[in-house]
Amino acid sequence: MADLIADYLKARGPALSTSIAQHLATTLKISPAAARQRVSRVQGQVKKLAYVTFPRGARFMYLQGQFGSAQYWGRLVDALLQANSAFGLAIASLVQRNGFMPQAHFEIACGAPVKQAKHLSPDNIFKRLNEAGLVEEISVPGLGPCIALVQAAGHYDSRAAEVRVRLITESLLLTAVRDWVRKLGLVSYDKVASRDDGNRPMVGTFAWDLTAPSYLGFLVKRGAEGAPKPGFFACDIYLGGSVSVQGVRPFINKCKTLRQLRNVAPCMVMFIAHEYTPEAFELLKTNGIIPATPRNLFGDEVGLGLVELSSVLKTAADYSIDPVRFDDLFKKFGRIEGAAYQLRGTLFEYLAADIVRKTISAQVRMNRIFRSNDGQKSAEADVYAVRDDRAVTFIECKGHSPYGTVPDQEMKRWLQHNTPVIYEAARAHPDWKNLEIRFEFWSTAPLSPDAVDMFLKAKDAIKPTRYTLELRLADDLWKICQATMDSGLATAFQKHFMRYDAKVAAEAKLS
Repeated sequence: MADLIADYLKARGPALSTSIAQHLATTLKISPAAARQRVSRVQGQVKKLAYVTFPRGARFMYLQGQFGSAQYWGRLVDALLQANSAFGLAIASLVQRNGFMPQAHFEIACGAPVKQAKHLSPDNIFKRLNEAGLVEEISVPGLGPCIALVQAAGHYDSRAAEVRVRLITESLLLTAVRDWVRKLGLVSYDKVASRDDGNRPMVGTFAWDLTAPSYLGFLVKRGAEGAPKPGFFACDIYLGGSVSVQGVRPFINKCKTLRQLRNVAPCMVMFIAHEYTPEAFELLKTNGIIPATPRNLFGDEVGLGLVELSSVLKTAADYSIDPVRFDDLFKKFGRIEGAAYQLRGTLFEYLAADIVRKTISAQVRMNRIFRSNDGQKSAEADVYAVRDDRAVTFIECKGHSPYGTVPDQEMKRWLQHNTPVIYEAARAHPDWKNLEIRFEFWSTAPLSPDAVDMFLKAKDAIKPTRYTLELRLADDLWKICQATMDSGLATAFQKHFMRYDAKVAAEAKLS
């Protein structure tokens, strides 16, 4: 009997026990009750999913070798969505994002309310799926804590850089959306909240990528005393591959549930993606949701600019800086309030990695999050490099405007939090514990006298046998760029990270 069921699963893929029982009843000419009994007793290579239930006591069944495959997740999501299960929505959100996402994004993407009576919360959904062996929390280099579909150890590490590029691109687009809704007067100007602000944008019982109250006439409700109660603008964003029907189901569920809340004013909702399958696009429209793209919101220049940004960052992560493409990006996004500042900081990290690759070591990594030994503290190293099994260098990158000043708080946090946490983690690292450890603070903007004094006191207080501290400002970085003998890298730094008077001198030197 086990062989017959295994053959069915091998030929047709994972399935619910009800479908398998129906097949047995037809094939063996036995009663449905007898078929269900035989299915319930099967063991061996045929597995049954635990902790996740289906209508009429059905179980999801599969062969051991099918676990974790695209077919496995697709069939499971289909079965759960047909059962109107919150678990199916959560898994669908992960499948759409290639299996994993930052932990903080899970409550936004999974389609469940953060807290609402008679509904499972994101935390409870994760707990149940984790108990079922379907979802786990992992630490991904460069991303930190992530929620992921269960796969082999290290399965997602190779995809971390690609996801980080997506998140950077999404962050820039959220900045553009913030600027857009403000300038059009769609929302209260100073009330826009974004997931990148470090808080939780909320409308009703749900978390979103971006929200803002709106006093547009068709969204406003009147309270008991006639006072206006604002509606809301809310949107979520995904700039990965094409969004499927399964991929939009969690968002649609969130919007439909929100509309059922009596105490929440009307809401204008939008989902933004590079592209949709035709079925997903129509499904969003049918449910009263705006299916937007960067190009139809902001035009070809910004839409294509986001695609170009992804390409530039992917190339810069492993190879060298292209100053022409840098210039093009600054031109495309220069009109968006806050975008140039954000873009400058992001590109400086990639430029710094290129400098390190050419001057310190080819073993360069970016944006790794380190934790203290007790797990209570964490700190991110923007760029780090290991050189010839002799030293490891951690670099803090501050790509501020050269006409500004680095906030004192940033130097204070680097000295008092980031450096001690990373040092502790480095000393516990099996490959680094005996290496010389160096910390460097790179900034394109000057420091205040108080910040310089803070740095010098810390440097004098640290024993060189523990670790060393170095400060490299614009003039120092320009000299390092010249020493690389890479004219493209030097040009990119000179154009975007130096003051005008310094640029004139640099251009004369480059010509």
